[in-house]
Amino acid sequence: MAKNYVEDGKTIEIVATTSLKSGDLVQFGDMFAVAVTDIAAGSAGTGIAAGVFSIPKLTTEDIAVGKKVYLKDNVVQTDATGSLPYVGVVWAPAANGDETVPVKING
Repeated sequence: MAKNYVEDGKTIEIVATTSLKSGDLVQFGDMFAVAVTDIAAGSAGTGIAAGVFSIPKLTTEDIAVGKKVYLKDNVVQTDATGSLPYVGVVWAPAANGDETVPVKING
C-alpha cells in the first residue's frame, strides 16, 4: 500500500446542522453524500460519498442514462442554469411523472 494512502474515500463523516434521515442527500462544498442512518442536529454520522442512489427528481422531466443532474429545491434536474451544484450522472432512465431517478453521485 502506498505510504500516503488515507482511505478509500467511499464514506465521509457528516455533522448534521439539521436533523437528517437515512437516505438524505447532503452537500459538502462541491460534493454530495447520502446519510447512512438518521442523524440528529448537532450529531455526527456517516455519509456514503460513492455509489448509485435513488434521488428525488423534477417530476416533469424525462432523464436519460448518462445525463448530468444538478440540485435545485431538493430535487435533481438536467438544467444547470444559475450555477446549480452538480450531483452526478443518471444510472437508469426516469420518465416524466417519476418521483426519483438512480444517480451515481459525484460521478
